Amino acid sequence: MSRRRFAVRLVLLSGAAIVLMTPLSGSESSRPEQWLFGSRFIVVRSATELVAALSTDTGKRTIFVRPGTYQLGHAIRVPDHTRLIGDGMMMYDDSGLPMGFVSEGTTVIAATPGVTGDFVTLGDGASLRGLVIQDVVRPALTGGSPVVVSSTGPGESVSAQVVECEIINPNPVTGPGLTGPVGRGLLAITRNRPDAGAASHEQSRVSVHLTQSVIRSPGGGDGIFLINNASGSHIVLHVRRNVIGKLGANGGVSRPDSTVGATTSIQSIGNLYRADTTPTSIGWQINGGSDAPMLAPLIAEDTLNNKLSIHSVDDRIEGFGSAIVAAAGRRMSASAGAIASNEMELILIGTRLASTTTDLNLYGARNLAGPADSNELRVTMWRVTGSGPRANDYGDAASNLGTGNRLIITGNLDLFSRTNEAILPLPGEQFFTAGR
Repeated sequence: MSRRRFAVRLVLLSGAAIVLMTPLSGSESSRPEQWLFGSRFIVVRSATELVAALSTDTGKRTIFVRPGTYQLGHAIRVPDHTRLIGDGMMMYDDSGLPMGFVSEGTTVIAATPGVTGDFVTLGDGASLRGLVIQDVVRPALTGGSPVVVSSTGPGESVSAQVVECEIINPNPVTGPGLTGPVGRGLLAITRNRPDAGAASHEQSRVSVHLTQSVIRSPGGGDGIFLINNASGSHIVLHVRRNVIGKLGANGGVSRPDSTVGATTSIQSIGNLYRADTTPTSIGWQINGGSDAPMLAPLIAEDTLNNKLSIHSVDDRIEGFGSAIVAAAGRRMSASAGAIASNEMELILIGTRLASTTTDLNLYGARNLAGPADSNELRVTMWRVTGSGPRANDYGDAASNLGTGNRLIITGNLDLFSRTNEAILPLPGEQFFTAGR
């Protein structure tokens, strides 16, 4: 086990940070902030000071939160172009993956039962580093997610970063709360009708970078969840060298308006996706497009031409009942509109699967309550290691409902069997490009 600590002075100003840490003198010493290189530097030592520092949105700022536990009874937002930095020292295992912070000197921002909805929302250009973000067990109706990056309006763009942090989500996945999905450690979302009479956030873009962080879900919730609810919107996720938990992602979901032409893209490199609780059913639950169960009298409308792309390199998915359950199109409600022409591209390179029951469930469509048509899942696998004999299942559709759905696997069966290991049973020869 090794320990690494990034001094704030180096992170903030890339070599000129010694100026930041130099004690102020004269009239400057009485000010809680200083202007250097176009960015203000603020130190906070209490929950009251933290809330005050976050309450204004006046340009680039760095807020350094001294060690301690900061209990907050309400949700907070990190404003645009604001860096929120704690004093945590991350520990790493021998493979270079994060294990959590050294107990001494940790900075914890903790929700109390008074919090409703999402706890910490990141604005455009906002970032977290060296912090523990800890949610509390809450009722489903008032629940949310510990860390959220959300669209803000039609055509708007939001990009945020989380580096060397711990996110603790004690809540299970439940129905929608006041602000959206509940029980996800890190949520990236584009919204549909976020307020009464408001327009859907069509053509919006959300981008998230998660690096060298740990997401813990002791209540069995998702580690990461990505969902597009607005037509033409885009979510981009880059995850590198993290320990995460369950991944849930969808290219586009009708809730309740039609979602057409939305895309979700994930680049995942060197991460460990591991089960936080036993049993945990699915490691990656991923869909190109689907409806969402709606309460009467609302009905989910059409889900058309949406796409999910995942490029995984040297990831590990371990300890789940099913490692990957993937479908280009998925129908959950018989009353929903058309689920058609959705796509998923799944590229696995050097991925290691260690499941208890099933490594791979791959379908063009999963039709639970009616037809889904012309959805296509394209899979490329190279140097993937499985768990040996498992209850793997492959199909154009998981039922006979719908037409034109396809599972397509790159290459041929012989090449697949020689370049991947312990994937048993193998996919049928009819699913490979050589046989299509």
